[in-house]
Amino acid sequence: MQQKPPHAPPIAVIGMAARFAGAENVEQYWTNLIEGVESSNRTAGDGTGPDGGSRNGTFVRAVAQVGDIESFDADHFRIQPTEAVIMDPQQRVLLEVAAEALEDAGYAGEHDAVVGVFVGSGENHYFREYVAPTEARAGRSGDVRVTLANEKDFLAPRLAFKLGLNGPAITVQTGCATALSAVALACSALAAGDCDIALAGGVSLLMPDVDGYTYTEGGILSADGRCRAFDAEASGTIPGSGAGVVVLRRETDAQAARDHRRAVIRGWAVNNDGGSRGGFTVPNINGQETVIRAALVRAEVEPDQVGYIEAHGTGTAIGDPVEFEALRRVFATPGRPAGTPLVLGAVKPNIGHTDAAAGAAGLIKAALAVERAIVPGTLHFSSPNPEIDLASTPFTLTSETLPWDAEGPRIAGVSSFGLGGSNAHVVLESAPAAPAAPSRRSRQVLALSARSDDELNRMRERLAERLAAATSVDDAELADIAYTLGVGRARFARRWAAVVAGPADAVAQLRAADEADRPTARWSLALHGTPGELAAMGERIVSTEPLLRSALTELTGHADLLGLAPERAGALAALGVARVLLRLGLTFARVDAPKWARPAAQWLTGGADPALLEAALTACTADSDAGSVREGAGRIVVGPSFELADVAAAAWRAGVAVDWAAYYGDEPRGRVPLPTYPFTRRRFWLERPEADVAGNSPQAAPTRADTANITEFVEKVWCGVLGAERIEHDAHFLDGLGGDSLHAVEIGARLNEELGLELPIDLPFIAPTIEASSTYIEQALAMEKTS
Repeated sequence: MQQKPPHAPPIAVIGMAARFAGAENVEQYWTNLIEGVESSNRTAGDGTGPDGGSRNGTFVRAVAQVGDIESFDADHFRIQPTEAVIMDPQQRVLLEVAAEALEDAGYAGEHDAVVGVFVGSGENHYFREYVAPTEARAGRSGDVRVTLANEKDFLAPRLAFKLGLNGPAITVQTGCATALSAVALACSALAAGDCDIALAGGVSLLMPDVDGYTYTEGGILSADGRCRAFDAEASGTIPGSGAGVVVLRRETDAQAARDHRRAVIRGWAVNNDGGSRGGFTVPNINGQETVIRAALVRAEVEPDQVGYIEAHGTGTAIGDPVEFEALRRVFATPGRPAGTPLVLGAVKPNIGHTDAAAGAAGLIKAALAVERAIVPGTLHFSSPNPEIDLASTPFTLTSETLPWDAEGPRIAGVSSFGLGGSNAHVVLESAPAAPAAPSRRSRQVLALSARSDDELNRMRERLAERLAAATSVDDAELADIAYTLGVGRARFARRWAAVVAGPADAVAQLRAADEADRPTARWSLALHGTPGELAAMGERIVSTEPLLRSALTELTGHADLLGLAPERAGALAALGVARVLLRLGLTFARVDAPKWARPAAQWLTGGADPALLEAALTACTADSDAGSVREGAGRIVVGPSFELADVAAAAWRAGVAVDWAAYYGDEPRGRVPLPTYPFTRRRFWLERPEADVAGNSPQAAPTRADTANITEFVEKVWCGVLGAERIEHDAHFLDGLGGDSLHAVEIGARLNEELGLELPIDLPFIAPTIEASSTYIEQALAMEKTS
């Protein structure tokens, strides 16, 4: 009996990153979706393979590829070239995307949160086609480096290691449902308190030289290279590559931290069809219906509250009607208010079937839809599949992008189903907008850092483009941008900083020629001014700098300088500013002061004993001498014109590890999405090994007159597909070996390719033993010879 899933705390989506066909980032991905872009290299089928050679069946040149997967920024992640070149490109791409997702969330810098990783990947084609043959040719086997760089087990741990994440690191593998199942597990871990923040997603990459596929009637791939989900002309999906990662946090924590919440996950569920379906790869209505209902129950959401469903939507003859029927059972309820349609959509027509990353592609699309109140159209949809009864349901299917008008929160569901019967569903809703928090500061510090000057300059231009393209950036948003750059980014050696008065000033300074400052190892502090001047400086700054208010309160129990004698007020102001600078990370080799303030300076350099403070302040007597000051590198002057923002920016440029969290103190600032790090990628890709000579060469196709060789060859193909070392020649394909339709299609395709015949694609069903298949092939060869 199905138990009611427990209600769980809402989980906020606070960051995301992606690479899909035609899109290097989330914004490009979203633009492609709302503009109805088909991101594939589709051309007409011509019966030839990528090398121009003949292929049995119709070769369809259509695939949705991610560009430049051969390249990777190994230096950024401190990975040696010898390790990078043998590493599964899926690990490399996911590492970059996960780093971008953390930056998008504003948690790539130092923080105390426990961060978990829940990710999965697709088939490792690179190992099979490049790494393993290269290692074998070199006489190496069992190299632990190769294992660590290619086994899926180490996908999540590698991310945790390279990104410094110390929560659970779990690799999730459940076919096409991998990424959304990873999201569900991450939500459960957050709800259980296993981590404070979680990364979840998936990656699946085709090799760069794959430009199409051989169409097989009745298979899952499209006849014409187009995926038409739920459409009458649908004939299957197309292969796709991609990677997507979301950053999740408990909604209460995200709201308290003023994180940017793109959406809120209200409920989630995973299950498996079990043994109730007709075959291992056959979808099941009951299993899909059950998982959707369970997610809604956990979310405490009624079906008639949902306004959009991002479907699995493969465009296959079996999959679409099964999925639609499961959705109909859940959402075709009499309680749905009139005039509130439920939009049904699918992303695979845009980017292909991205396998282990498919759930991430759907979730990111749905999260952006609820955030931006826009539902992208379903590409290539014209009229419904005759096997689905669209008219009797509340569903709307359209190729047009629609506005999403809703009186209450916008609620969406996302489905992802795996070939092995694994099902996942997530319910998410729009997040309430956080009220703007004005900043007391009239100017903000933009602080950037990178590994090289070139990357720093590209980073500056990316930020300038972001600010220039914004329709409006108010003072509160500019303050949040500055805060995010300070606390939400990793720190590198090359530095740039500017104090800006507004977005236009920021763009101008970001694009101005500027040489990086040299790091400064030793700093000195100079107090400069009369008692009245320093007292006035303190009164001016205490109204805008929470840190100075805090420092003065620590010194005297209050932050008020008014009503104090000028000497006492001026000395306290100078000491308060000095404590602020120390808290930000500066240390001083010496402190200079005019005669009247020297007792205070000596107290500061002598250990700052609270018990001796009063005596030091009393000793600060009236003196008209403002003191002399010498400007220079590494010297900070606290005088009448002192501005904390200018000093913080100068210290950052000079290499000081400024504590930006302390700089903002209790100011209610929030993290906002900003351009991510500009990676410098280099090519790390093995060459495809040439065939070895003599005994090391792959087995050639058998001679057609050699009956014994035919049987051995058929056994080798069966073993390769079924993963067996040896198979008895009378073992039954279905009953004895557990073969299924996918195995049969692959065996038939391999036999046809190697033998140059046109055997039935389901030969193992017709001749279900090695012996019977061999006999069938012998007869086919004999007939060809006599014809």
